[in-house]
Amino acid sequence: MFILKKLSRIVHRYSSIWVLFAKYSVQQQLSSQLAAFFFFVGKVFRFVISIAFILLLRPHATNLMGYTFQEVIVFFLVFTLIDTLSQMIMRGVYSFEPKIRTGAFDFTLTKPLNPLFQALIGSPDFNDVLAAIPLFGFSFWYLIGHGYFAEMGTSLLFLLYLANGMLIAAAFHIFVLCVGIAFLEVDNAVWMYRDIIQMGRFPIDIYREPMRWIVTFIVPTGIMISYPARELIGKASNFAWIGLVVGVVLFVLSLLTWKRALKAYSSASS
Repeated sequence: MFILKKLSRIVHRYSSIWVLFAKYSVQQQLSSQLAAFFFFVGKVFRFVISIAFILLLRPHATNLMGYTFQEVIVFFLVFTLIDTLSQMIMRGVYSFEPKIRTGAFDFTLTKPLNPLFQALIGSPDFNDVLAAIPLFGFSFWYLIGHGYFAEMGTSLLFLLYLANGMLIAAAFHIFVLCVGIAFLEVDNAVWMYRDIIQMGRFPIDIYREPMRWIVTFIVPTGIMISYPARELIGKASNFAWIGLVVGVVLFVLSLLTWKRALKAYSSASS
């Protein structure tokens, strides 16, 4: 009981702090409404172009490695959900490099806050929230409209594997922060991560071995995106639970790497 109360206080405290960060972010972005508008249009336009590209393939791709065209759309929508949500929550990674180079991260370490919290999710972007509304709206409209959430058990398992996918995404972002501390370089690592997860837009069955094994266990893009999509369409593997173990292990490794990176951190002044 004591542990639950303490955990509740911690969650409430950091939630309040995050809301405060979000308010400052909104105020800053409203000062440049034109830039926010173009960011929103760009995000939605990119999503529309991707959907249009898949629709253009429909006459020539009625079956892809045993998956119907409708099921391929599900994989793409699950990818969009995880990719957009991870960017929206973990936007702080994208602005971490200047903090390392200028020494601003030194001030983060002196504050009575978990430095990982501030480095990872302490810079929310209101533009991401605006862009996520139509993307999430269309995704859930399509999935619900085609009956993918008809069964409660399937829906709960899908949400479980979706949460596991977010856990893996968080681990990747933490590893990127560690790279930034070690090499003062974040942008290239971020774009490498984004290129890797693009492989999950379609079923991993389209890749030959050993690439399929690599994107499942070495760089677990398949677990991150394919596993929740497979659960939703009723084609989950009997060994899908292994994906949960991989997600937890990868996240724990990322936290241990972060602690080691902080011990080796040298401030800009040194």
